Amino acid sequence: MADAHRTVPIGIPRLLLVEDNADDAELTRRALARAHIGNELTLVTNGEQALDLLYRQALNETEEVGFILLDLGLPGMHGREVLERIWSDRRLRHIPVIVLTGSASDEDMLRSYKSGAVAFLRKPVEVDRLIHAVSELPEYRLLIARVKTSA
Repeated sequence: MADAHRTVPIGIPRLLLVEDNADDAELTRRALARAHIGNELTLVTNGEQALDLLYRQALNETEEVGFILLDLGLPGMHGREVLERIWSDRRLRHIPVIVLTGSASDEDMLRSYKSGAVAFLRKPVEVDRLIHAVSELPEYRLLIARVKTSA
């Protein structure tokens, strides 16, 4: 049996996953694929890489990231600092950020929302909750591309 061919609509923005744990990154990638999310996914493993990519985008040197899935517990620069830098930069603050975390802390959730997060989800990622979070925000609905698969 041939692999399914995915048809991704042109002009759909890329998702940026900022996740240092390879297992969590793979689970997230698989969950997105199972839900037929067709956005291209770029993975970086720390906050410095994420900000470098986003700053290059702001200078029109890279393809556009339309959505960020951000782990809070990153090595080096903490995910909260990444979120604060995105929110404080007028060139980047339009990019919606969903915080992904294993933390059950209400303080982490409140700080994330105060720093510009549009949603706060606990890991492992449940794609239905991700899609629901996005669909509750009408201005972001078009950023998630569902794709049809065919054999």
